[in-house]
Amino acid sequence: MVAVALVHSTVLMRERLPEKPPAWLLRGERTFAYPHKEWRKPRVWCLAFFTDGHARYEQRKIIGVGSAFPGRRSGTYERALIARDFTALSLPLPLVELEGAMAASRQYLRDDGRVSPVAGNNLLAAVRGLRPELHESLDVLENSLGVNAPTGEVGERLSLEKDAVGTLLEAFGADRDPLEAWQPPLGGDDHRSRSVPFLQGLPALRQIEDQQIVHDYLRFPGMEGEDAVQVGWRIYRRNSQSGHRLFVYNANRTQAETVMGVDMIYVNEYARSVATVQYKRLRQSGPNWVYWHDDTGERELNRMEAVDDACSAEAELPQEGRQNFWIPGDPRLVATPSMVKLCRTVPFMMNSASLIPGMYLTREHFRELLQRPEAEGPSGGTRINEASVPRYLNNTTFTTLLRDGWIGTRGTSWDYVIDLIRKSLSAGGPGSVVVGMHRSEVSPGNRRVN
Repeated sequence: MVAVALVHSTVLMRERLPEKPPAWLLRGERTFAYPHKEWRKPRVWCLAFFTDGHARYEQRKIIGVGSAFPGRRSGTYERALIARDFTALSLPLPLVELEGAMAASRQYLRDDGRVSPVAGNNLLAAVRGLRPELHESLDVLENSLGVNAPTGEVGERLSLEKDAVGTLLEAFGADRDPLEAWQPPLGGDDHRSRSVPFLQGLPALRQIEDQQIVHDYLRFPGMEGEDAVQVGWRIYRRNSQSGHRLFVYNANRTQAETVMGVDMIYVNEYARSVATVQYKRLRQSGPNWVYWHDDTGERELNRMEAVDDACSAEAELPQEGRQNFWIPGDPRLVATPSMVKLCRTVPFMMNSASLIPGMYLTREHFRELLQRPEAEGPSGGTRINEASVPRYLNNTTFTTLLRDGWIGTRGTSWDYVIDLIRKSLSAGGPGSVVVGMHRSEVSPGNRRVN
């Protein structure tokens, strides 16, 4: 069952919605300022009936159908409203003509926002009865909005990529609300949908106008000349006045069956700092949740160790031997980049901005847990039992330390970041990477500004 909403179009919406969306909006989503009103929760994509917004209810008419998502509040009296798939009615439909078919639900015709499930069904049936020419458009909308969340290996990968994007937004200092607006970017029956990055399912909220930004896109692997990689890009700001911007890049190897896991890379351009997180899945074993360490896990751990050793060697060089962008007096609690997040295998959840509960560990701590006597399995093999981990960083602690610059490298070059991305997407890497580049003209938190 899909959610149904009434949207009373603003002047700008009435002008722009019938137009063809700009070419740079690959999914055709447009964001409008809309008078703020609390919609029913949870916030989800709705099949929307757009009215002309006439001040008098008796003269108000439905002028089109489409999809709408209620974004976050953007001011005291306005919120963002994302709209797509708009189809204009050839003959507007007065709301008063729907009252008889709506029965006791007719009260919702005077309001706006998401209506109750019963009212939604009645409204759909009434419009179908009075406007048969809309059957095909309404069928398409219902099918696209009623799609089930991906399951299996694809769902597990999307869950981890979603968590990585949410963690980057949290560390950046922005709300995770955009995660709730995710929709499958391709049809569920399209075989290409198995390897489409999570980020491709999020609305493109901002137009790319800055040519420097476009240049940065083209410097990332996968943007050109990498046919075996699928890529998604999004840009976020803390608010409309903020000088902070977060560029999020999500890439997967095209063959979904070769994607073994997810790497997250956080880059703070101001501090020249990089931190990486490799996701490890806990599987349920009886009443316990367990991570089993195999040959693939060992190769990945050795790859992280080589990265940490290279960073440690750079840190031990005398001042004159370090790279030009090394910032003195900028200490870290953890100066090497590699971290691990152990998290339970959970179904992919649409319409949710929650992070996966998990345990963040430094690479050294993770290795230490694998070497403890209790890590030996009853029938051989090496494991980590969730209940046996005495100390770890939770989501809140990790994102706070990352945001304030207490975790990550110092004086890191851009070529180093690109090399990390390529390794994540290589045959020896997990096959999926989520990168967040925090760009600003001011320092991150907990730094003195002179």
